[in-house]
Amino acid sequence: MNNSIIQAQCVNLADLNHLFIDLEYSKPQNKNFNVYRSRSFNQKNKKYLQLDEIKEELKKLDRSKLKYIYLVGKNSMSHPEFNHILRFCLSVCSVTIFSDGSCINDKKSRFLKRVEEEGTNEIVFKIEINHYDEKINDEKAGRGAFRKALHAVTSLNKYGFNPILVIKSDMRNIEDLRNGFIELGKKFKFETEDINFSFIPDVKNGVNSQAADNTDAIVSDSGFYDLDCMSSRLLTKSGVYSCPLLINDYRGRLGASLSDFSKKCYLETEECRQCKSFGKRIYSNEWA
Repeated sequence: MNNSIIQAQCVNLADLNHLFIDLEYSKPQNKNFNVYRSRSFNQKNKKYLQLDEIKEELKKLDRSKLKYIYLVGKNSMSHPEFNHILRFCLSVCSVTIFSDGSCINDKKSRFLKRVEEEGTNEIVFKIEINHYDEKINDEKAGRGAFRKALHAVTSLNKYGFNPILVIKSDMRNIEDLRNGFIELGKKFKFETEDINFSFIPDVKNGVNSQAADNTDAIVSDSGFYDLDCMSSRLLTKSGVYSCPLLINDYRGRLGASLSDFSKKCYLETEECRQCKSFGKRIYSNEWA
C-alpha cells in the first residue's frame, strides 16, 4: 500500500478585475443598554468596514484593472455610510449592489438614479428571489421576502434601472422558473430578457448544478472553467477572502489586506467542489 498525501487543486488569480466589499451592518438590538454610547457612530460601527478603510485599501490596487466593485452583505444598504461608499466606488468603476430588496423603494431608487447620473459608471442591481410563487419563495427566504424583492424590482424599473434576478435553485428547474418569472414580469410591466436572470446553485444548502443534466454547465473534468476566485477577491473587516462563499471561513482567508493577500487559493471546501462542478462564475457579472 502506497502512502500519499492528497492535495486540493490550486487556483491562481489571473487579474483582480472584480472586487467584492462586505458591508454587513446590523443595528444594536438592545436599545436599553448604554443608549448614549450606542448612538455614537464610531462605537456602533467599529466592527464594520468604514469609508476611510475602503479608501486606504483601494490605494493598494491597480484601479485601472477593476471592472466592477460589488457591495455585498445582508444589510449592506443600511450601512450609515452607504451613500458615501457608493459614490466613492463609482468614481473608481461601475458598481453592482446585491440586495434582498428590503431597503429599496421609490424614493431610494430615484436618489440612486441621480447618483448614477453624476458620473459615467453604472449601477447594477442584483435582487435575490428564488421563486415566482410567493408562498414557495417565502417558505425558503422568510415571510415577506417575495413582496420586498418584487417591490424593489418594480421601483428600480420605474426609474430606468434594469435589475437582475438572482435565483438560487436546482439547475434542472431553470426553464420552469424562467417562464414563471417572465409571466410575473408582464403583470408589472417589467420586460425580462436573458440578462435579467442569474441562475446559480444554492451551494450553501448543497444544491448542486447537476452538470450532467444541464447542457449549459461546464463539466469540471474538462479543465475549462471560470471561477470567481480566478478574477476576484472579497474585502472584509477581518481580511481578504477568495470569494463570498467562504467569508469568515479560515480556509478561504488569503491575507489581512489588499497589499499582502495571496494570489493562489486551494479548492478544499465542499463549497469549492460544488462551485467547480458548476463551472462558471456564480457572483461576478458574466459579461465583464
